[in-house]
Amino acid sequence: MVPSMKFCFVCGKKTEKLIEGYCEDCYNEKFNLVKIPKDLRIVMCSKCKKIKQGINWKDIEIEDFLKNNIKTLGKDVKIEVKENKIFVTGTLEKSKKSKEEVHEINIKPIKTLCLRCSQKLGGYYETVIQLRGNVTNNILNLLDEKINEKSFYRVEAVKGGFNLYVGNKSVANDATELIKKKYKFKISKSYKLFTKKEGRDVYRTMISIYCD
Repeated sequence: MVPSMKFCFVCGKKTEKLIEGYCEDCYNEKFNLVKIPKDLRIVMCSKCKKIKQGINWKDIEIEDFLKNNIKTLGKDVKIEVKENKIFVTGTLEKSKKSKEEVHEINIKPIKTLCLRCSQKLGGYYETVIQLRGNVTNNILNLLDEKINEKSFYRVEAVKGGFNLYVGNKSVANDATELIKKKYKFKISKSYKLFTKKEGRDVYRTMISIYCD
């Protein structure tokens, strides 16, 4: 039995199979492998160069940020970003032919300061870790490693040891608990009234560690 021929409603080409009324060539020309926003705002910290994604600041490259904002519509899609151009290869869902696409995107960079850099430049801190006694480099290095993962801090040499001014109190608590567990040091905490926020008292935590 001879298969019945159909006609593409765009180009009129005869074919045995249509895809949503298109021949395969017209189908590939009509539809894209990806959906890309025409204009894309990139909010970047001018100090640490982190990029804002949602409510979070992330240490990622602009190319990766662009890829995260591209919606894939085809199969086996590969994306390459070069400056403001997006190079795409792959196959549409209902086609067997591979295709290539090039898209331009209008990037709108917005420079600002992330919360961490803003607080750091303003001298903000929530906790003071007071190290006294035999404070070794191993102790300082361990605290530096743990605090720097999630917060900023500054160190001040004082009589009898060091003060660490830490931007995030939860990070400071976790780091000092690790020191306590590893070295069996005694730790004491006190709280100092710092300010009022929306009618509530806000305290700074003072964590004292004697390194014996």
